[in-house]
Amino acid sequence: MGITRYTVTCFIPSSHGGVLVLLRGYIDESYSNELFTLSCLKSDILTWRRFESGWKNVLSFINKKLKAQGRQQISRYHAADCSSRTSEFSGWTTEEQIALTQELLKVFKRNWVSVTSYTMPMKLFLQVFPEFTKDPMGECYAELLKWLMLEIADQVIHYPNHVRLKPIKFDSALLNTFNQVMADRTFGAQHMFSTIAPLSSDDCIPLQAADLIAYENFKEAERQTTGRPRRKTLELLLTMNGSFGGRSLTFSLDAIQTMRTIYDLSRSNTLDGKSHDEMVAITKATIAKIGI
Repeated sequence: MGITRYTVTCFIPSSHGGVLVLLRGYIDESYSNELFTLSCLKSDILTWRRFESGWKNVLSFINKKLKAQGRQQISRYHAADCSSRTSEFSGWTTEEQIALTQELLKVFKRNWVSVTSYTMPMKLFLQVFPEFTKDPMGECYAELLKWLMLEIADQVIHYPNHVRLKPIKFDSALLNTFNQVMADRTFGAQHMFSTIAPLSSDDCIPLQAADLIAYENFKEAERQTTGRPRRKTLELLLTMNGSFGGRSLTFSLDAIQTMRTIYDLSRSNTLDGKSHDEMVAITKATIAKIGI
């Protein structure tokens, strides 16, 4: 399927004294056969440095305990493995899993981050895009990446001065997806994005945090059909007023059908008589329909 992670960097010139604010977002996914969630975790560069230091300290402390007990150390945090206590977390007790998660959440509490997350019901997606049955997850990733990039651009464009977003450190598997978005005439934010380059979550602490957020948003969307109580991890995150915020939305059938219309028009030569600006406006308006 070739689904992996990337970062996006946002340069925001301040209107006060010409100070330049640099924001960086980390994107990761979580999915099952029924749902696909794509999330972006954003903050400024200095905050990410503090975040990385705090996260590394937690993992180092845990590994010292594991080593003293003669047990396998963990190379990184992986939300699904930790939650199910598999892979490097095999043999962990529930109490140990909860304790690690609580320590990592303290890093979130000390450092402000913002999240944007989209979840796609795969049955509805294939109902509207039946030609994507060969690689439904990959095609869904491609479509959601466009909407995620669009929302990031739409959020940042409200800053007082000109803003340019510079995506860097993509996984190479996303090159085609990124190029498709950049060539899409209904996107309208090409001027805010530039280059891409490979990146692995094994070497990137913030992507481990993005993995946690993507997993929690996925589980929150999943519980809407399972009826299970909200996970304690998400409950704790939502109580961090001032340090954690954003929004998580699930595509409705109506929004997916509008996505289909835009998808078809973006591939037509005439845009069905609509101007580029009209198509961009339709695309942006669809964001407001998501989850309704």
